This record gives sequence, C-alpha cells and structure tokens, in this order.
Amino acid sequence: MRHKSDETIVVKEHAIRLVRRADSQYWQAHYKVDQLGKWIRKATKKTELADAKAIAEELWMEARILAKNGQAVISKRFKAVAEIVQADLQAKVDADKTRRGSNNDYLSALRGYLVPYFGSYNINGITQEVFNAFCEWRRQKVGRELSHSAQANHNAALNLVFDLAVERGYMNSSQRPTLKNTGPAAGRRPDFSHSEMERLLAYLPSWVESGRAGRTRMIRELLAVYVPFAATTGMRTGTEMELLEWRHIEVHEIAGEPVLYANIQHGKTAKKNTKQGAVLHRSCWLYLEKLRQLAPEFKDKTLNEVLKEKHPLRLFRMSDGKQPETFTKQFKQLLEDSELLVCTITGEERTLYSLRHYAITQLVTKGLTAEQIQQQVRTSATMIAKHYNHLNPLLNADKFSGRGEAGTDEAAITRIMNQSPNDNLMHFAELSTGLSLALVMQNPTATSELQEALRRTRGSNSN
Repeated sequence: MRHKSDETIVVKEHAIRLVRRADSQYWQAHYKVDQLGKWIRKATKKTELADAKAIAEELWMEARILAKNGQAVISKRFKAVAEIVQADLQAKVDADKTRRGSNNDYLSALRGYLVPYFGSYNINGITQEVFNAFCEWRRQKVGRELSHSAQANHNAALNLVFDLAVERGYMNSSQRPTLKNTGPAAGRRPDFSHSEMERLLAYLPSWVESGRAGRTRMIRELLAVYVPFAATTGMRTGTEMELLEWRHIEVHEIAGEPVLYANIQHGKTAKKNTKQGAVLHRSCWLYLEKLRQLAPEFKDKTLNEVLKEKHPLRLFRMSDGKQPETFTKQFKQLLEDSELLVCTITGEERTLYSLRHYAITQLVTKGLTAEQIQQQVRTSATMIAKHYNHLNPLLNADKFSGRGEAGTDEAAITRIMNQSPNDNLMHFAELSTGLSLALVMQNPTATSELQEALRRTRGSNSN
C-alpha cells in the first residue's frame, strides 16, 4: 500500500509555508523573521487551505512586529525551558559523581520551588509582580524567610533558565525581573575551641574501638583521619576532600624542606584547566601514612612510594577499599557521644563544616593575612573578613605587630603554618593517629641545633 507523503505549500518565498503531515488533516504554519533567523512552527487548527493561509500570514506579521519592537517572538512555558536546564545540570552532576555542590542545589531549587510555581507561566510573562508573588508564596510554604544563601541558590537557578530563554529567543533581556534576596545573612558559624578539638581527638581512639565490627568500625577508623585532616587543612568536607586522589598529592621542596601540596580538582570553586590547591601542614604526613595503612592496595609500599606512583585512587577509603557515601551521620554520632554537638558560642549544632571553620580560624590566629588565606582555602578575602570579623585584629596582625607584609607565596604560607608558636596541629595528629613524625621533619632548625650541640659535647669529651 502506498503511503501518503507530507504536503508543503509555499505562501511567501523564504518566509511562510504551510505543511500538512501525512497522518493529519490540519495545516501547520512555518514562518521566519529575519531578526530571529530560524523557522517557527505553529498549528493553524484549520483543514481548509485558504483559512490556513490567512492564519499563517497573521502569525508572520505578528512575529515581525514583535521582533521589530524588541519583544520575544516565541512564547514558551517556563517548565519546558527549565527541563532543558535540569537535564544539563543533571549531566554535570553525573559527571562529577557527587550529590553535593552548587549544581545539586540548583536542581533542588528547580524541582522543589521554581517549576512548581512558575511551570505554567510563559517564560516572557514572568514579570516583577509575578516574581514578588513567588517570594510571598515561598515564605508561606516554608513558614519563614529562607536564608540568604538558599535564596541565592534559587535566584541562580532561575537565572540559568532566563539565560537559556534569552539565548533561544523566548524572551528578551529587558523582560527579566529583578531577583531580590531578602534572606537573613548568615551569622557566625559553630566551631571548636582548641581545648574542644583536643578533647574530640583524644576521644576518637576509644570511640573507634567501641564501634561494632564490620562497616561501622571501618567508617569510624576512616573518620578518625578524616576529621583531623579537615580541621588541619580547612578543605571543604564533601566534594573537595572526598574526591581527592593519591595522585593529587605532591611533594615540593621549599627552603630545603619537603612540603606536601594538594591539588584540588573538584569542589565549589574548582574550575576546569585552572590549578587550585593547598599547602598541607607537616602533620598531614601522619594522616597520609594512616590512610596508606588503611588502603589494601598499599600494604607492602612506603608512603613515599605511594606518592611517587601517582595512583588514581581516592584518598579517603575504608580498609575494604570502598568510600562511604557520607560521613554526616557518623560525625553527628561522634559529637553526641563526646558531648560536643552544640557549640558553646552560637548555641547551634556543629556540623562537618565546623571543622573548616576551625581550620580557617587557626590560620587567622597564626598571623596569615586574609589575602594569603584566600589562596589556601579558596574563599575570597572579603568573605573571610565577613565571617571571621570577631578576629579582625588578628586579620591585621602583620600591621599591628610591625612585621610588615609576609607575601602570598607558598614559602611564606608554609613558614607561618609550620613555624608559628603554640602550634597544636602536630600534637593533634599524634593524638588521633597514634603515629609520630621524626624530629627532623617536625623542626629542621631545632634538629640542626641539637646535632651541633651533640658534636660539641662529643668533641669536649674526647679531649
């Protein structure tokens, strides 16, 4: 049996044509305006050719007028545009292999708030009044004003949809509403004092031993390294730390000393083909050695061999070679068991992020400037000053003490990190790992002085 083919009628050369599909009795209008540069398709809902021509010409004229006046020619539902954005975000999340990060936050905002409210609106019909009404709807839905950071995620996700709509001609830039943020700014985050951190790390060994055999015990063993490593380095728990691999750890020689350096490949501020990293305190040699001992593949290797071989294996894995999906639940259990869950300053419950807050606080108190710290922890100097304003005098320690500017190079950062007085980080590492670092690695200067004193003593005894 011969199949009927599509029919095409040219109404206006290079501008309007009518198409009737083989399986339909209705004509579809295809028309194009120069400003848009692509064909637009719309149903005429007419079976008669003359009626369809009239509709097509009317649509074309309307599109020309809209384009001439700088208005969107194509009208699209918000939901349809948002679905394209969601697919792109999901692909990025799948590529990163993590359930954390800004892309996940944007997906949550689209699915939980933006699509449910704006879904049926035409994208170019979301006026300032409509957005303001959304803000009130959201406030009633949650029962309070969302935080400043949560509203910022909503606005960023909404802008992604608007960006795509403008790019495809569904709306013009002038039609975008102003996305206000009325959420309360975050206050001081819950953190740990020196004594609380020491108490927590001293409690870790017995907490690990009390864990049930099997997976619970293995997670606790790993957490006993994960916690002090985060508190020492200030890395973001989650993407930055959990996607860190052995091949990302380098050993640099600075001022004649071996210095550990971590290349940050993933995380909130990581960008493709842009190197980001952090100098690691010398106590991290002990944490890496403990992680090497946990790794089944490195049973017969030294730490130096492992670092030189550049293995594409995750750093933070349990003794069975697997990585937990999250440390959040177990960390909260640790804080509850050690009676350290609630911060005595803020009255709020501590989280894994409190470890990063503790680390940055220690860098501030050591005399590093906000400019130096921003390189080390990948947060702007402005944000450091904002969130650590209770330490403002220490942010300007160089100026107040008369030492002058310390510079922002790796050598300056390493010197201050590793040679500051009252440095508890090595003590913390020995406390939590049960390992110790050779004196020459801890303090080369003191080692040289001790060796020289011993030589003098031997010389005087021989006389």
